[in-house]
Amino acid sequence: MLAFIGSVTAVRAEPLRVLEETAIPYMSFLSKADFDQRYPGELVEDPAKLDAGWYVIYQHESLNYYYGPILLQSIGEDYLSQLRETVEAAVAQRPSIQDYRLELSYEPSLAPADRPSDETPAEASIPNVPQTQPDSGFWGFVKRIFGF
Repeated sequence: MLAFIGSVTAVRAEPLRVLEETAIPYMSFLSKADFDQRYPGELVEDPAKLDAGWYVIYQHESLNYYYGPILLQSIGEDYLSQLRETVEAAVAQRPSIQDYRLELSYEPSLAPADRPSDETPAEASIPNVPQTQPDSGFWGFVKRIFGF
């Protein structure tokens, strides 16, 4: 991992590199060349064009790795924890690695200027879930009683 993080910090002004979240465990033991060959990812110029979902984000200097999209936040938290352990081990071996960003975020997110004034930041990060109206009548009553 030390060689991997050290070699990618030399890259300058890269767009977002979107990778499968299943690549995270391989960061701990693959060299950068082997990792890049196995997980080339997809380059995305504009964060607003990301597929909707949870992303484990690792940024350091000009390196932007977005692992995802992940359907469930809880799964994203597991992957974040795994990547945090890998990064912390690399930092322990090479203390010069500083000022990195490692987080779980729902993307694409709206910038504060783009967000409607009546929408809070928490609401902006939650995907739209269609709301269904409760059934009326006899079958609606039966469904409500049994919790359907």
